[in-house]
Amino acid sequence: MSVIQIQCLKEYFIPFAKINIDWKRDKRYPEQAIQRFITFNRDVFSFLGVSANIDEVNYEKGIRLVASNFIGAAPLRTPSSGKYYTDIHVIPRFGENISELAYLLKDTLEAEYIDKTLYQSDQMRAPFYFDCINYFNSFLTALNDPWNKFDSKIKTESNPCSSTDWLKYIQKSINPSNTLKFENRKNILSREHKEWQELTYMLNIAICEFESFRTPALIKQRYFSIVATLKKYISEHQSVKPMATFQIRAFDTPKIKKLKENANKLLAHNSTNSKSWRIDSAELFERYVQYILRQVGDICGAHIMCNKKISITGEHRPTWVLRYLEPDIVLHKENKFYFADAKYKAHMLNVHSSSTDLKDTFRSDLHQILAYSSFDSTKNKTVILVYPCNKFKNIKLEAVNNIGNVRNQVFLIGLPFTTVGLDTFINQLSEILKN
Repeated sequence: MSVIQIQCLKEYFIPFAKINIDWKRDKRYPEQAIQRFITFNRDVFSFLGVSANIDEVNYEKGIRLVASNFIGAAPLRTPSSGKYYTDIHVIPRFGENISELAYLLKDTLEAEYIDKTLYQSDQMRAPFYFDCINYFNSFLTALNDPWNKFDSKIKTESNPCSSTDWLKYIQKSINPSNTLKFENRKNILSREHKEWQELTYMLNIAICEFESFRTPALIKQRYFSIVATLKKYISEHQSVKPMATFQIRAFDTPKIKKLKENANKLLAHNSTNSKSWRIDSAELFERYVQYILRQVGDICGAHIMCNKKISITGEHRPTWVLRYLEPDIVLHKENKFYFADAKYKAHMLNVHSSSTDLKDTFRSDLHQILAYSSFDSTKNKTVILVYPCNKFKNIKLEAVNNIGNVRNQVFLIGLPFTTVGLDTFINQLSEILKN
């Protein structure tokens, strides 16, 4: 069965004749088959943010799919029997490598899941090796936490005590050499208790998964020294296979709680990795731009605030009034504010186009960023709009109010949505802000 694959933020028309190759429904009633298909898969389309409707092109009936910001995968039911028969894949619009970006952004953005197993679970699975990286980081952090517990151990001693196992002593003392050997149970306060040994065992699982072919070589190289350190730790300490998921207790420290949470994610790896999943690509791009501008802020000496809420108050406020504005990034330096917004749109890939859609959406973007800049009290303001692009681009605009002598510089930045050449992009953006 062929997978239905579409790009996010695009629409597709699939003729009934094409999709009916798998359905094998009566050709005389295409509307009925398509409507049953939409009804059976309404929850999947809703999860992936895909709008599905009956349409007609050149007198041919078919289904029109309109994708939103979400990328992901989920199984589809056939209208014939309602059984799962294939998957729908919503792929990135600009060809970005989700696995590498997930590693870069680590735990700032996680995939969402629903309890539906993919029909072809070996295709388009959600990237999971960054869960291993999170476990490495939380394990190293937990090593500095004095997490000691009483552990019950059997020690062979020359004198008996209240916890001596007399049944074993009777059995072994038949041999005269064992007459003065008593197996005593001791409660010892130790870091190497059973639960820590189980967490150490999970570290071995994380390393094995991380070193598999599913992890890109570039990422393996970046974490080579950390993995080598953790391997050395495993070789010097005992580990025990956990019998179940780790119980997170109220008295556990925050570092231990985080470690257990990441361990449970690894334990659920096989089952979760075949579940339906989605990631908001617009939010992913926003997190990516925030990451870049954090590095730029460090270079330029600017304080960075991400998703800072600007409250809107008033009496007898209608329900449709916004409660707050939320710029993606605010850079603060020397009593001046720079507002930046990330837009997952194709504007910087179509700089020579004059389509109505591009004009309308840019007008909305520009009004939004200028509204943010109104909270900067200076007359000479600077704002930044960042769009995905195949190479770094910088277009400078100026909005000048001659009445109040207020000038607003608007930088349109085209930023490649990739981890390759990241340092170059950071330096190029730094030079723009410095000037």
